Amino acid sequence: MEVVEGIKDERIRLIHQLNKGVSAARNCGIKNAKNEWVAFLDGDDLWENNHLEEITKMMTVFPNEKLYVTSFEYSDKRVMFKHPRKGSIFKIDSYFKEAIKERLIWTSIVVIHKTCFDKVGCFNQNLNRGEDLDLWARFAREYSIIKSSIITAVYRIEAENRSSAAFNINKSRVFIYSFLDSKSQEENDYYENQINNALRGILFNRDLKNFFILFKKHRKNISILKLLRLKSV
Repeated sequence: MEVVEGIKDERIRLIHQLNKGVSAARNCGIKNAKNEWVAFLDGDDLWENNHLEEITKMMTVFPNEKLYVTSFEYSDKRVMFKHPRKGSIFKIDSYFKEAIKERLIWTSIVVIHKTCFDKVGCFNQNLNRGEDLDLWARFAREYSIIKSSIITAVYRIEAENRSSAAFNINKSRVFIYSFLDSKSQEENDYYENQINNALRGILFNRDLKNFFILFKKHRKNISILKLLRLKSV
């Protein structure tokens, strides 16, 4: 596994380590970063030329924040839900409420102040699915999120399809989540929605074994009526 870090004189430094998964690679990059801001770009995805320029504009508008997120599009050009906004750069009012319908954060559009990881931790290396969403939720509990509606990156669907074979329900974010950890009703609603969507997807794939494993884990917090209701993220 190789981690690439950009440093002030614009050279590239490669950090080599055994392949322990994507979370371990990202955490290695965070640990070894020399500067105060951390940005991510997965090898299969693309930044547009305006990505870092847009981040700089966001920092000018909200200079005292520590978490900045632009917007992205899927490589297959699918339609994505967007909440109406008053401007192109704004502060997200409620991450958990808004993230039920809109995918607000994705790894390759995030820039984070390095000190934030000291407070909320890094990517959970015990997860092999949803480790990014797990981290964004922890950040949302502690920090304001500054968002731009300008698209500066492309999420390549082909890469997602290649990674689907590694799915393990017991190491997924939706399985390990405890509703006792929710800090608000909005967070509780968010995770209920996420788990219901996961259950629907598993059932659609006729994976009854994993369906019952996940449903049994959260049966006290999952409504059958809501599960059967078609609701998307």
